[in-house]
Amino acid sequence: MWQAAERVVRDPSLLSPLTTALGVSFVERCAAEEGLEGDEAHRALLAVIKTGYASRAVLASPTSQPSLDPSSFRIDAPLDVEQIADDAAALGELIDQLQSIASAGFDSVMTLPRDVWTAYVALATMQLQHELASSTLTWRELGRERIEGLLRYGYVLRCLDEVPDGSPERRDDDG
Repeated sequence: MWQAAERVVRDPSLLSPLTTALGVSFVERCAAEEGLEGDEAHRALLAVIKTGYASRAVLASPTSQPSLDPSSFRIDAPLDVEQIADDAAALGELIDQLQSIASAGFDSVMTLPRDVWTAYVALATMQLQHELASSTLTWRELGRERIEGLLRYGYVLRCLDEVPDGSPERRDDDG
């Protein structure tokens, strides 16, 4: 899976315009919250997210991973990428929803045995630390927990791109 994801992640058009905006905004949020400054840190965090996205791309079909339920989102459909990118509140809400799925609801889109995912994260952590660590961004700043969180977020971004027509359905807050 790692080798296949490495090949897929090299595609410059890997992310859709929506997931690119969500990925960049999420990186900016994470970097600000954790005091990671500079373009190098942003590029590294985004590289990990893209790896998570690529992981889902190569894993979902062969292992019959479940799709993201479009009703998971409380946003208007169809999604207008430009409108969302210009609306900080809508962008923030969508990022929060994706982050929630990536952390608390990950098992709704990832059904491999936990040991398999844990082994993949360990391998990815080792490889990504080797590729991305530098004198300004240490391997400690690219720890296993951070990398797993970013991989999960990227994985869920891919799930969003898999939603039919790229349009999550509108869901009222009460249901």
